[in-house]
Amino acid sequence: MDPNLMLMIIIKYLIRSRNEPMRYAEIRKKVISMFYLYLRYKKLQDKKDRAMWVRPIFMQRRRLLQGASDNLVVEMRLTDPEKYFNYFRMSPTIFNELLNIVGPLIEKQHVVRKPIPARTRLEVTLRWLASGDSMTSLSYAFRIAQCTLSQIIPETCQAIWISLQEKVMIDPTEENWNTIARDFEAICQFPNCIGAIDGKHVIIQAPPCSGSCYYNYKGNHSINLLAVSDAKNRFVIVDIGAEGRQSDGGVFENSGLPYILETNALHIPLPRRLNDTDLEFPYVLLGDEAFPLSTYMMRPYPRSGRLNISRKIFNYRLSRARRTVECAFGILVARWRIYRQPIIANTSTVVKAVQATIVLHNFIINKEMEVELAERRYSNIQEHDFLATSNGLRRASYTNSSQRSITMKIRDNFTYYFEHVNPLSWQLDKVLNNDF
Repeated sequence: MDPNLMLMIIIKYLIRSRNEPMRYAEIRKKVISMFYLYLRYKKLQDKKDRAMWVRPIFMQRRRLLQGASDNLVVEMRLTDPEKYFNYFRMSPTIFNELLNIVGPLIEKQHVVRKPIPARTRLEVTLRWLASGDSMTSLSYAFRIAQCTLSQIIPETCQAIWISLQEKVMIDPTEENWNTIARDFEAICQFPNCIGAIDGKHVIIQAPPCSGSCYYNYKGNHSINLLAVSDAKNRFVIVDIGAEGRQSDGGVFENSGLPYILETNALHIPLPRRLNDTDLEFPYVLLGDEAFPLSTYMMRPYPRSGRLNISRKIFNYRLSRARRTVECAFGILVARWRIYRQPIIANTSTVVKAVQATIVLHNFIINKEMEVELAERRYSNIQEHDFLATSNGLRRASYTNSSQRSITMKIRDNFTYYFEHVNPLSWQLDKVLNNDF
């Protein structure tokens, strides 16, 4: 029976029920029965009209014979590890460790048809992040339909974030913050620093009906990635997804980070005295001019006025330590080429992709550091243990003074420390030859 004819009969019965209210219950049963039949015949007709369930080039047999996962990737893994690293931005050993962690979350059960294996799902997702290619291009390379890839990639990105977040992001304890501070003091010669903060615009395709919400001052549509990094270029805290029209300072204020810093929800250690001084220095973040000066945030002296040598030295030392977050962004973009061009995906998928690259960034750095440490131990090279002085740990008394004067006093104390207590042999030449 023609489904369209059945639909006309249903409409006829609906009109009759309106004209014959006494027979409403009887006609209603007929309408329901006819409607179920209509849906059944309509579904059968749609199946007949569909040209094919799966295109021949995306069939499982073709995927096994010609897909990248079962051919090119296997060949590179066995014969050319350098190209494998270039393809996925990680070594085969790190990939296998990642698969063991993420695999259980993305493995599918065999119900009717054999599912795409977890290894292939992870490979195609990493290739999308590493190359920035469109999903259409990857569908041809891996012999997976584009509609299937559009489900696999966001799901795998989310699984990467969920499975790695607790493993590679910092556990906010006093011991961990002290470790970060020791690294900054050893590498960047900036004491009591628990991170460098900055923002990055992730360029995206303009979301539909978004107007100017995501339109930034650079003339692109973007979402904001606000990040705090440690001295080893790992991300410690991130806030992802703010609209691109907001400034770094606006994203910071709306992120909730100021509140948790003010209430010490992150368990940051108490202020401490630095060596050879009677001044107490709090643990601070380092930011540029976009961020506010506070008891937990140091920013440069404004260059609008004439700066003396002391303030220029402070700006240089802060810039030297703050560049770690710039380096972290540089490594992130160089490794994951998806950042090199507008991301063609909806906003939800973009956020998941950024989350995945953040934890993968930390995961790879941690693994590379483990390998380097193992090589040092094998060569009997002992690492130097940088110990922070712990005398005089107590909270500074900030009574009888305004908040602004307190924050300016803290910055002035750092300025005095860098010029008179712990100067670098080359810092004066730097500030004289450069504009800080």
